[in-house]
Amino acid sequence: MAEQYSTLLASFTGRSQEPAMSNNRSLFSRLPPETIVEILKFVIEDGSHHLGPFLFVDKRFYALAMSTPSLWCNISIKINSIFEESNKLSVQYIDSCLKYSGTTGLNIALDMGNVPHPGSWMTSVITDIKKSLPYRSTAIDMALEDVVEWNWDEYIFSYTFQQEKTKDLTMAVVGTAGLHMRRWKSFKFFPSNPGLQLGGMIWELFNHSMPNLERFELNGWVYNEYGEFINAFPQLTAVRYLNLPGDGLLGRVPLIYGLLKTLVVGYDYSGPFLDTLGECTGLQELTINTIRGSTLDKRDISFPLLKALSLSGNIDILENITFNTPCLESLTLIGDDLFGLPTVKARSILWRTMVLHNHDSTVESLQHLLQIRGIEELTIDFEGPEEIIPMVHEVISQRDASSTPSLQIVRVVDGDRHLDTIHLMDK
Repeated sequence: MAEQYSTLLASFTGRSQEPAMSNNRSLFSRLPPETIVEILKFVIEDGSHHLGPFLFVDKRFYALAMSTPSLWCNISIKINSIFEESNKLSVQYIDSCLKYSGTTGLNIALDMGNVPHPGSWMTSVITDIKKSLPYRSTAIDMALEDVVEWNWDEYIFSYTFQQEKTKDLTMAVVGTAGLHMRRWKSFKFFPSNPGLQLGGMIWELFNHSMPNLERFELNGWVYNEYGEFINAFPQLTAVRYLNLPGDGLLGRVPLIYGLLKTLVVGYDYSGPFLDTLGECTGLQELTINTIRGSTLDKRDISFPLLKALSLSGNIDILENITFNTPCLESLTLIGDDLFGLPTVKARSILWRTMVLHNHDSTVESLQHLLQIRGIEELTIDFEGPEEIIPMVHEVISQRDASSTPSLQIVRVVDGDRHLDTIHLMDK
């Protein structure tokens, strides 16, 4: 259905032939209004399309769009690289979104794109390229020198234009004295390196109240510039969903951590991770991506309401941690080798792993999984040969049944493809 929606609406962007346009219009004329609205929501929800091109398909489309505030509440500002096609988002379109969305909460995304900063780095890059070439020639040297002597004046002008464009678009969605930020319901920030160098111009715009902001997401790697960015924000009292790329930011975002319901965080051993994590007692969903770091000290952490826990990366650094989760329903583990696991009780477990090469490490990982208390269902999702199935049967048959008395079913899948099911109660 998703592909059909995209294919149909692609004909309205001006690139389709007239016969296809006529056929699609005829098809849409037979659809009920609510279906057309859902189609338009699907197309614009990821921020890659704006509503503008679809307003003038016919009068019916225009009337539906103008009378549906939810179609105007997603505003995605993407600052593309100057080497790519310019983003067509305009201040006028943002003003239209603010007007026609009425009082509906706004979902804001700011993508800094890949905006390189001019400077002497190009010369050093070319020098490194020359050193790495297996052979040299006059033609190659001349071509590389042409790059070094590129028209930097034009480049710097384009970079400055991107800076001004970023600030203009951001100011439009922020509003005078932060007026529009009171309507922000979610905010996603996508940095890039060195695109963050644009950030210093706009951080000052974010020091206004956002009383209705429920979802706050920072994506990408952790840069020093994030500190200035985070410091610009006031207290975010309504945030219930927090997504951070690294634990160095956990605790620095000004919000009430005990009220969080969903937390997605990367652990890279750069902050007081466990202390702040222990404050998040209201969590219902927790995702930890252990990027790097040494094994954490022993600690008991209670999440009385947690229903879903997902761990990925170097999970063994959490082996000294005890998660007290009386309501936990599902545990997801993403990693190839599970040599050390935190102490936790879970009814349903999903182990997602890549191609399995080492028989012994796979057996050991499975044995660790079977030691998790309360396990009833185990699903193994892997990318690899089906030879793993006999291995799974072997480990299951040799397990200490008294240690996993509640285990009922083991499934082996490869994505959406089912490979095998073992019913323990039948044995």
